[in-house]
Amino acid sequence: MVELKRVRRDAPWSWLKAGWADLVRAPRVALSYGLIFVGAGGLIALALHLANLTAVIPVFLSGFALIGPALATGIYQVSRAIERGEKPRFRVIISRFPSRISQIGFVSILLTLLLMLWVRAAQFLLVAIAPNSPLTPDAFTNFAISDTAGLTLIVIGTIVGGFLAAVAFAMSALSFPMLIDQDVDAVTAMVASFKAVFAQPFVMLTWAWLIAFMVVAGSVVFLVGLAVTFPWIALATWHAYRDFAPTPTPSASAAA
Repeated sequence: MVELKRVRRDAPWSWLKAGWADLVRAPRVALSYGLIFVGAGGLIALALHLANLTAVIPVFLSGFALIGPALATGIYQVSRAIERGEKPRFRVIISRFPSRISQIGFVSILLTLLLMLWVRAAQFLLVAIAPNSPLTPDAFTNFAISDTAGLTLIVIGTIVGGFLAAVAFAMSALSFPMLIDQDVDAVTAMVASFKAVFAQPFVMLTWAWLIAFMVVAGSVVFLVGLAVTFPWIALATWHAYRDFAPTPTPSASAAA
């Protein structure tokens, strides 16, 4: 259904390097996107804190990683514009809607459903394992590392969250850039993404760990670092897509 090129085992590092080069060439556009999403995330985190739900903020932050590829749709077009020799401009890119916007929306809805499933799973685990756990930051942290129920909650929550994150990653690793760049349907784009993960698991596992590290690192200082790491990851993802160069077979193209 989709043909892919094989990439080098150290390709993720090249993607990061290329993504950083694009960020340096278009810092205003890329960082503007980053600041917009950091601002939105900060407001949600503040609302949770004011509602005495500070302990839920890590769940929210991990959920950000699930839907991040959908939020980065505009940023992918920065690298695309640079490839075409165009000067990336914020107002031009944001108004240049991809022709497959409905297909992009479909994959975005699937990622949102995974996010909702993660939130519900986190709520269920909290009630089932530690219904009397404190929700203030210091008390919850102490509970999580010193109480048996807290440790159980962290371990099981990490396993469940990791599984959902893996599904989201496999679904979206290449799909959004492909939908922006090619006239294909959502299923074809997701097949290409899953195929890349299963065809070269070492490469894609390395890439997934690098993304996770950069998201965590960017979230440490009140989410401010995400203003840089979020667009950087998105720009690098475009180069990952270009490296794999997914090409639909004639039957897949006809179906689109």
